[in-house]
Amino acid sequence: MKIGMKLGAMLGLMVSMLFVLSLVRDLVNERQQRADEVRAEIAQFSAGEQTLSGPFLVLPYTRTSSKLIAATKDKAAYWEDTTVEDRIVLTPDQFDARGQLAVEVLKRGLFEAPIYRSQLQLSGRFVILALTQYEARAASDRERISTRWQAPYLALSLSDVRGIQHLSGVAAGQPLKFAPGSGHARLGAGVHASLAEQKLQDVLLHEGRQLDFSFKLNLSGSTQLLIEPVGDSSTVALSGNWPHPSFAGNFAPLERSIGKDRFSARWQTSELATGGSKAAQCNASENCNAARVGLRLIDPVDRYVLNERTMKYAELFMLLIFGAVFLMELIHRLAVHPVQYGLVGLGLAIFFLLTLSLSEHLGFNRAYWLAALASAGLQAYYVSFVLAGWRRGLGFATVLVGLYGLLFGILQSEDMALLMGSLTMFALLALVMYFTRNIDWTLLGGKTHPQYRKVEASRSVNVQH
Repeated sequence: MKIGMKLGAMLGLMVSMLFVLSLVRDLVNERQQRADEVRAEIAQFSAGEQTLSGPFLVLPYTRTSSKLIAATKDKAAYWEDTTVEDRIVLTPDQFDARGQLAVEVLKRGLFEAPIYRSQLQLSGRFVILALTQYEARAASDRERISTRWQAPYLALSLSDVRGIQHLSGVAAGQPLKFAPGSGHARLGAGVHASLAEQKLQDVLLHEGRQLDFSFKLNLSGSTQLLIEPVGDSSTVALSGNWPHPSFAGNFAPLERSIGKDRFSARWQTSELATGGSKAAQCNASENCNAARVGLRLIDPVDRYVLNERTMKYAELFMLLIFGAVFLMELIHRLAVHPVQYGLVGLGLAIFFLLTLSLSEHLGFNRAYWLAALASAGLQAYYVSFVLAGWRRGLGFATVLVGLYGLLFGILQSEDMALLMGSLTMFALLALVMYFTRNIDWTLLGGKTHPQYRKVEASRSVNVQH
């Protein structure tokens, strides 16, 4: 078969193999989506990702504004009243959160998801001005404003209140009784505790002083825990038994320690970075405090993520394998049929499918190497007949195992992946150029080299003479 026809047939095979690889890639995506669905189902039965915000001190009030309407010909002057009910939301002057996470992995069939149970201690203080400082003032003699303050309360916002296993608290030395709901639509879901005790109201409504608080919260959730540093000065410290935390939020930890099976981290923020108490004065449609710190419980060797990354190199692998067979065909002057190329390509596609299926039972690393050795053994057996020699088949399998090992190294070293990949491509191209340096491609194409045509023409002239 001429070189042009052979290359055309190989191009057609490559297109067909791209379709086969796309089916395997779709299967990887399908299993990944199923794993995400199982994680969501586990979260539905336990608790989802948690974001904790607060506590906030909420001061409800009713404001009555009276405006003097001037007299007219038909009507005497009168006062027009407007009544508005609203709340002032105060953030702590000082906020401290400390938590210990106990993480476990729940499984459903072949899929799993990490969940945690945390013991959180929230403490700090509010600095409250005299309530007259929060009251609006009349702009002129033609306006009167009166404010009637109602019972204040502390509000704690949570993204999934189902995770609350235990909650107790103390404010100004008085125990708190919590009720469902944050008590304010802008704060979302959560709980609140009324400060209706006379002693607390005396502190808040008359004296204008500081209010110390302390909460103990046992909170469960899955995958993620974020805490909003709501204080003008905030400190958050978290630790747990998960070896692969991904620190999330808007601020990096000031201190961190990650061991073989434990982690700890501490954050510290100020009102200059987070906006402090000003963040609590946002409108109902705005995020009250966008600053968050915390972590995600990730699995760095997630089998589906690694399978997806492996599939990114599938087309390159296919090209290299076809190129290796073609190169050996040229060097050893053999004839390899397109069907044989197709079977070699299918053997490689099965490698990716085996890696996916085995990784759901054995973990990615063991699955990868079992699939690699099985694929290399199968290719060695078949190629030894295609290339007419068991040494050639063994050499082909050795090259294939080397490529599998190189790909595994790239997958394990994400930071060096680009460098390793580019150096590998350079080395492979150099090898191809070296082994094909003496091949006359024009002869392989069925045409005579120009230099040979000149020699033949010269011979023809000499014979005529």
